[in-house]
Amino acid sequence: MIGSDGRLVQTAVIGSRNSGRAIILPTDADELTRWRRRHPAYTYWCGTQLGGCGNELSDRLYRDKVCHFAHRPHTSCHRSATGAASADHLFIKDDLAAWAGRNRLKGKLTSRDLGSGPGDAVDFRVGAAGQQHVRFQFSRLAHAEWSQARQRLFSSSATLDWVFGPGAAQPETMEELYDEYGYLLRFRFETHGAVRRIRLRAEDPRRSTDWVPLDACAMTPEGLRIPGVEPRRRSGTRTSAEAVAGPGAAPAVRSREEQVLALKEALVSAAGFRTRPTWETLARTAGSDLLGLSVLDRVGLLVLVDQDCGREGSPLLSALIRTGEGDPPSYVGDVVAAVGCGVPATAAVLKRWCQREADRAFAVYGAPTRTAPPRLRLTRDGQLVAPQSAEPAQRQTIVHVPGMGSFVQWSSVGRPKPKGLAGVPNLRDTQRFGTPCTAHDKDAAPGPGMLRHSWRGRKRR
Repeated sequence: MIGSDGRLVQTAVIGSRNSGRAIILPTDADELTRWRRRHPAYTYWCGTQLGGCGNELSDRLYRDKVCHFAHRPHTSCHRSATGAASADHLFIKDDLAAWAGRNRLKGKLTSRDLGSGPGDAVDFRVGAAGQQHVRFQFSRLAHAEWSQARQRLFSSSATLDWVFGPGAAQPETMEELYDEYGYLLRFRFETHGAVRRIRLRAEDPRRSTDWVPLDACAMTPEGLRIPGVEPRRRSGTRTSAEAVAGPGAAPAVRSREEQVLALKEALVSAAGFRTRPTWETLARTAGSDLLGLSVLDRVGLLVLVDQDCGREGSPLLSALIRTGEGDPPSYVGDVVAAVGCGVPATAAVLKRWCQREADRAFAVYGAPTRTAPPRLRLTRDGQLVAPQSAEPAQRQTIVHVPGMGSFVQWSSVGRPKPKGLAGVPNLRDTQRFGTPCTAHDKDAAPGPGMLRHSWRGRKRR
């Protein structure tokens, strides 16, 4: 009656064990009764395309609980996903096939098992030899796995759009796509009776478009387009020569000045989206001729990008660069030293210093802008300077005035005393406590080291 994980079986396929025609069983008894009258000849199966056992299922109608599918007695099944979303990879294939037919697109649809089941991804290829490729990602891939898959698909595609389901994109993957394209494509499903329909939108760190059905989208020579999003690839993602020659051609040779300008634009763009790119991401954004540069050449370019930041106090853009593990590359420390910001002594110091500079860059280049925090300073031996307290240290002195009680005198350590007032308490820093006052005391003028408002002090009882 229930799946191997203890949940009700809500989805099946119609007609045979290998069918791709999915259904969500109506959970209400009256709805299921109407469904049976409309489709008396339907048979239901724990389909292989659902990751199921392939055995036939029966639809169970209940008045006192949720209706669901059930296996026949003595059936063994290890299907892991049985909820309403477990057939979404089949529903999306139906939606895409119908959409392609309405738009006269010749397409091919393929389900992909990437390690956790047949519904990990769905590939939609259209055009001559399937050169336009859209991948709908259901399962969550590690960023490194996604990057490898993306490079492989890029090599055989004229256009590649990656659309992510709920929770399917790693933060590093999102940052890379925000930086390169300016947005991320998402999909979700809405249940309509016994089926589910796909909705898509584009989002960036600051806003998102509305969720729209496939019929509101279009397949263009630049790829999949969603209403409200301009097809914008970052300037310099590919040089014009690369675009003409194709993805397999050698990158165009640019001058050092052109490389510096493109690199700075890519870093400013990353800061605007509050992302920290890897060097590989920057190379895809600022030009692939940067990808094969040696560490020494990278440092040389980055020093030119940030050569004025030490003198002007602007954020060090090089501090945005990170490795795949999220740490700044060690060569960024050479850039920090070369532009006159100090020499970080350890990797931990460099990491903390770069995080502050990244926060400063996000403040300056993000939208809306905000006041940037101060730069962390480094000592001569490469350690972070301890932050100074906003208030100077204070010393407490108890002063006793005969006939008037005792007072606490607070004086700031290191605060210079005006000439001629040595030994006289600071009036604003003096507070009374201790012995009660007499009526005569209240009428007396305050003596040295006393505040007029100190007469409001509570009496000790």
